[in-house]
Amino acid sequence: MIYRYNYYVNLLNLFLIFIYFIFINIETVKKEFEYLLVSLILINLSIKLYNWYYSNITKKQNLNIILFNYSFIRLSIFILSIVIPIYMIYQKDSLVINVFIEKVSFLLVFVCSLIGFYLEFFILESKSNK
Repeated sequence: MIYRYNYYVNLLNLFLIFIYFIFINIETVKKEFEYLLVSLILINLSIKLYNWYYSNITKKQNLNIILFNYSFIRLSIFILSIVIPIYMIYQKDSLVINVFIEKVSFLLVFVCSLIGFYLEFFILESKSNK
């Protein structure tokens, strides 16, 4: 059941990161939206950690992709889906020199989050230990 919450919260985070990217392009970003986005990403982190602790993570059988190991994949998902978006949102004012660079960097944040989502839900398979 918690796996479904992880899926839906992850989709919501992807959607909100994309909306944030659109708000940056039309220059109407508000601090409240940034705080909401970061809090939802942290909720997603807690759901992920609970899911990874209480379930057995395996690679899907029908895929012939060779990945290093599950710890590396979890670390990749953690960095791509959690660390990069939070870091870029909090450091937006000090990291960006140009408006074009800001737009491109948040497009890359969305792409990284999308790759993390793909790794978690299409490469790995979660099975309950109970």
